[in-house]
Amino acid sequence: MAARCGGAGAATSDDGAHRAGALIWAEMSGDPRFSPERRRPDAVALVWLAGAALAVLAYAVGPDRVVAVTFDAFHWASFYLDQLVHNLTTATLEALRAAAIGLFAVFVGLSLLAIRRGAQGPGGLIVVAIIFLLLVWGAEGTNPAANLRWALALLLAALAALGATRRMTSPPGPPRG
Repeated sequence: MAARCGGAGAATSDDGAHRAGALIWAEMSGDPRFSPERRRPDAVALVWLAGAALAVLAYAVGPDRVVAVTFDAFHWASFYLDQLVHNLTTATLEALRAAAIGLFAVFVGLSLLAIRRGAQGPGGLIVVAIIFLLLVWGAEGTNPAANLRWALALLLAALAALGATRRMTSPPGPPRG
């Protein structure tokens, strides 16, 4: 068989015919990977099915109104898709705001622990708290400026919380004096 295929790993003009023959042999031998139940639908049958569905639609709405009904269906679909995106956007903005508040709380808690441990003074906590409050104070509604302010507050809180986590997990340095 290796001689017929041109040797191990060699590609010859007979190689494609050999692969096709192997697929036919696997199908005839009852290999479940090539059973008729596992085959993909035939493209020609799908075209015929789509044509029949279009004929039923044309009969149901009237042949002279098929284009108008189709455009109307696309209009309603785009309207509902727009509403879905708006609802998801609102939910995402609420999640962004909640994450910013949660990460700020983590930063405050870790900073208080670090101050208690003697790792740092309260200066970093005060500066980050003032910047965070300036960003979120009055940033209400769903206008783009408020969303940007909350996104910046989330970024600030995330970086501050990660820095405080690093300070708390690193070994203490030499005593200050």
